[in-house]
Amino acid sequence: MLEIKNIHIAFERTLFNNAQIQFYDSSIHAIVGKSGSGKTTFLKSILHDSTYVQSKMYYNNVEVLEKDDFVRNHVAYVDQLGSFFPNMTIKQHFQFYAEMKKEKVDANIMNQYLEKVNLYNININKLPSILSIGERKRLLIALALFCDKDIIILDEPTASLDKKNIDLLKDLLLSLKDKTIILTTHTPEILEICHVIYKIENQAFLCQKKDIDDQQEIQNVSTCHHQFSFIKYFRYKSPIQWIQYIGVIAISIFILIQSSLIIDSFFSVSYVNPLTTNQSSKEILFIRHREGDLIWNYAPSVDNDWSRPFSESELNKIKQLDGVKDIKKFDALTTYESDNASQDLTVIKETGKSNTYSVIDFGSRAPQIFPYYESNDFNDHDDGVYISYWMSQTYDIQEGDTIKANFYVPKDQYVVENGQEYRSTTYTLRNMEFQVDKVLGESEAYETAAVNMIIYIPYEKLMDIINHRDENEEVLSSYYIDNVLSKQVQPEPYAINEYVLFVDEDYVFDVYNSILEMDDKYDVYSTYMESYQLSQLNKQAFQSKLLGFGAICGIGLIAILTIQYFLMKSRKKEFQLLEDNGIQDKLIKKSLFLDNLIYFISIMIGGLLWIYIDIERYNFVVYQCIAILGICFVLLFIMQMISYVTFKRK
Repeated sequence: MLEIKNIHIAFERTLFNNAQIQFYDSSIHAIVGKSGSGKTTFLKSILHDSTYVQSKMYYNNVEVLEKDDFVRNHVAYVDQLGSFFPNMTIKQHFQFYAEMKKEKVDANIMNQYLEKVNLYNININKLPSILSIGERKRLLIALALFCDKDIIILDEPTASLDKKNIDLLKDLLLSLKDKTIILTTHTPEILEICHVIYKIENQAFLCQKKDIDDQQEIQNVSTCHHQFSFIKYFRYKSPIQWIQYIGVIAISIFILIQSSLIIDSFFSVSYVNPLTTNQSSKEILFIRHREGDLIWNYAPSVDNDWSRPFSESELNKIKQLDGVKDIKKFDALTTYESDNASQDLTVIKETGKSNTYSVIDFGSRAPQIFPYYESNDFNDHDDGVYISYWMSQTYDIQEGDTIKANFYVPKDQYVVENGQEYRSTTYTLRNMEFQVDKVLGESEAYETAAVNMIIYIPYEKLMDIINHRDENEEVLSSYYIDNVLSKQVQPEPYAINEYVLFVDEDYVFDVYNSILEMDDKYDVYSTYMESYQLSQLNKQAFQSKLLGFGAICGIGLIAILTIQYFLMKSRKKEFQLLEDNGIQDKLIKKSLFLDNLIYFISIMIGGLLWIYIDIERYNFVVYQCIAILGICFVLLFIMQMISYVTFKRK
């Protein structure tokens, strides 16, 4: 028997004041009253605690202290519309309740319970929305029987039913002989079968009919302990909910990808090449007088056969520019020459162990010998041999190690002035050996756009190597020189046509632009200026990307908020039905948090996977991963807040 005492329910007005009511085992009870008298409110008070409701509930003479547990294990509720879980098919309804009972259910068992309520040959894989209201109510009663609930509460069960369905409901209620039935109704056919009828009057329950023995023995009731698994509940989503959920994940991953791209652009723009800030790079300008049109950007020591010598007057004019401190010749020796084979490089460690490397794959970036000058800030004035940071890293060279290789040394030139090339050059292959005195830091040396594998030797020593002539050395030529040029022009000693200008830091821009304005055949290269110009272009490109990113991500974020809001709004009914089944708020919130946690893990994996796939494109992987994780947490917070607000308004 269910007994409720000291009932006090008050909203804007008092509905019940110190009322009490009893519901007897294996009996049908009706509650009648005027519209607005509080019938539905009272039924809901059996299911839920509320600040507007005060009462004491006893079941089989034991006070009910945990209403959620009591409802989950003993009470089934059917409202006027036969409300069902909109996220579950008929089959999933049975599976959901079976999981709460820690049981398994198959189609045969489902059909047995459906047939008990006169539902035959229905498609259990469809949503209950295919059923009429009367059929839905019978479906919910079948679920109550399946769950072995002791008490079945029906709010206006005949609402929206025709005569045929009312008769079916009447027969069904009469068949439930071992259940406590509580219903509200004004339908005479239903009132006829009720054992007890209460009327709400003067804020209390007045008994109008009672065909039952007051001294009932306490009957055995269900001892099933129903448990709700918020983890298993995750999979109960309708097709439209899955589409919305996956859509939010897809849009979020798209935002992460765009964020990754813009973060990469930001760091690329923010990155300052250390080579551009040292004095050796910032105060050096390379110049040449080009023959023919500029096909691609000028890079020192590359295609130097395309440059012709400056005249004395041209050099004097350049020397007189404000800020020019000194001018020196520049040339480089390489282990690679396009018309001949690439040479190997041997590194002999201080321990005597040696390693030989093939440099053929480096092409124009193969190891080269550069001069260093009196004005270079890394010059220790010891006439030592230095190597670049990247040379050290690539070939595992440390101070004290010895480098051995054959280098191509220019010998003679054949001047042709054919409108593109000024000359063609022959070479001798000379074996050279250098002991490394110092490995320069990444920000110490000067480099060019084409070369960063560099051995630095004193300027005078390089000039001696180039100017030294040994007639016994083998001359490396080309088919074009041997068969064409040698028959047209006489060879001349090789001449250096490239120069290095040392410029005061404050005049770098002015000198750079002044030389370009002197003659359209003058080429100027500066690591600092090249980086500066590239930085300006990158900043302009970044600003455009940032605007596009803001627009795209703004639209994406609005889409996420909109989809999630309507998804959560559509689940209000689902949440209410969970509570009507005795599922506590905290468990429903855990279910929502699990949804959002899986969303978070999915987008995090998607974002990090994108970085992994495109890892070769990025120089700032760690920063990108941190940023991606940060954005994921922000999106998780937004999703959780939408869930919280929507659930709170339920």
